[in-house]
Amino acid sequence: MTSTGTGAWRRLLTAPPRAVIFFGSGAWLLWLSWLRPLTLPDEGRYGGVAWEMLSRGAHVVPTLNGMPFFHKPPLYYWLAEAAYSVFGPSVWAARLPSLLAAWGVAMALYFFLRRWRGEGTALIGLLALLTQPFFYGSAQYANLDMLVAALIGMTILAGATAVLRADAGQPYHTLSVSAGLLAGLAVLAKGLIGVVLPGAVLVLWIILRRRWRGLAVLLWPPVIVVFLAVALPWFWVMQQRFPDFLHYFFVYQQFERFTETGFNNMQPFWFYVPVMLGLALPWTLWLGGALRKAFWGNPVAARTAADDNSQAANPQAVRAADVRWLMLCWLLVILVFFSIPASKLVGYIQPVLPALAALVAEVIVVAMMRADKRSDRRTRAFALTLSSAAVMCVVANLLATHYAKPNNVGIGLQARPEFRPGDTLIALRYFPYDLPMTLRSRNAVWVVEDWNRPDIAKRDNWRKELYDAGQFDQAAMREALISEAEMQRRMCAAPDGQGFWIWADPSESSDRDKILQGQTPRYAARKGALWYVEIGDTFKRQHCAGTPTNG
Repeated sequence: MTSTGTGAWRRLLTAPPRAVIFFGSGAWLLWLSWLRPLTLPDEGRYGGVAWEMLSRGAHVVPTLNGMPFFHKPPLYYWLAEAAYSVFGPSVWAARLPSLLAAWGVAMALYFFLRRWRGEGTALIGLLALLTQPFFYGSAQYANLDMLVAALIGMTILAGATAVLRADAGQPYHTLSVSAGLLAGLAVLAKGLIGVVLPGAVLVLWIILRRRWRGLAVLLWPPVIVVFLAVALPWFWVMQQRFPDFLHYFFVYQQFERFTETGFNNMQPFWFYVPVMLGLALPWTLWLGGALRKAFWGNPVAARTAADDNSQAANPQAVRAADVRWLMLCWLLVILVFFSIPASKLVGYIQPVLPALAALVAEVIVVAMMRADKRSDRRTRAFALTLSSAAVMCVVANLLATHYAKPNNVGIGLQARPEFRPGDTLIALRYFPYDLPMTLRSRNAVWVVEDWNRPDIAKRDNWRKELYDAGQFDQAAMREALISEAEMQRRMCAAPDGQGFWIWADPSESSDRDKILQGQTPRYAARKGALWYVEIGDTFKRQHCAGTPTNG
């Protein structure tokens, strides 16, 4: 390596203090997290469920519009509830669980690579993860994908560290138990994949590397006890309250939806490969170095001067191949698993991102350690990749903000000072996920639709979500999911002075909804508007002729 290249490389690997790395990583992920408007339906749905649980004091059963909502387990909702309690219900607070999860797995990857591969590889791996546009954007998105991806990643890293420490004759029991704890939390975040995926990754890695003792390390009885103690109680309680819960959650949501071919987002088997490579640009441009056979051998860990003080330089240092094969197993198992079902969502592939970052870091270190005439060029290429990736994260966030789809937060904030605790919110032919939280409404929304349509239970959309939730509480369903005739009957039977806020899409409601004809919305946005109706003689003369009232 040329002297210029050596000096630049050493400067790149001169790690700042750990406190700077730790808090700097969190600040980077936090920055701009408030900027992008709330996205429907995902962020409105999951943030709204957490608001319902907090506002109604029902912290065990997730509810969607007052009905039990068992699409996902409760961990995200609990974390969002805690964020709302501290910071108030807001878009930013709803994103905080994802941000903390991303921060956690990023730091776990850093300390894992630092322990087994040295400071230089750890720092590059951390930077490559934090500046992947896909990872950065997901850390600022209020849904379950980042949370479960992070917990899967931390489970794999804790389990692998326990195995490697056991093989090196070092204490490992705390890490084994930590892996069981994290796997239990991952199950509470998304279901069975929280333990199936990290388990499959670790078992495949143990088999390929012939580290057979690792099976006993991971299946140590206290590990299993901790896992069951974390994962099982909520599911047991739900089954006691709702006899059909386990079948719905595990058989239907976890298995049948995985194998079903009739849901949305049908994509070919290879769909996730270009998605993964494209959304992690520009770091994936370095992966060509991983195609060399020598990369997958058993090289002695290459060390720079910056690495010499790390624990990886001791005589019991793990071979580079162990870490590289762990990351390959991690990437391939998850890639294949989510490629099997015909229905594919981009966010599902997030668990591979830490492994991708670690492989990129390994390739970059190998490239930088080659002493030839292109050393300076490689150093500049790394610096260009890092700066380009950071810029892409910021630009992608700004573009997402500029081109954000409309939501109801704006009209909700305008109406909130006028919205009284006793007012009723009505939604015509759509459920505005974000509106109850924005209005601070604690009551179920009357969602007006033809709920007897035979296709509702078959089409994967907002109607099916509400309909499925209603099957677990028929009384709540009859209260919240109503026909237009039932809406009119209830309004006509309401006492004078009762206030109703009616949400509808003006482009679809002007001719269809008699109750809104000739009325001007109190507040309007691009795709939704709020009308205010107060019950009195004028309303009843116009809309209640022949309709029984009880005043």
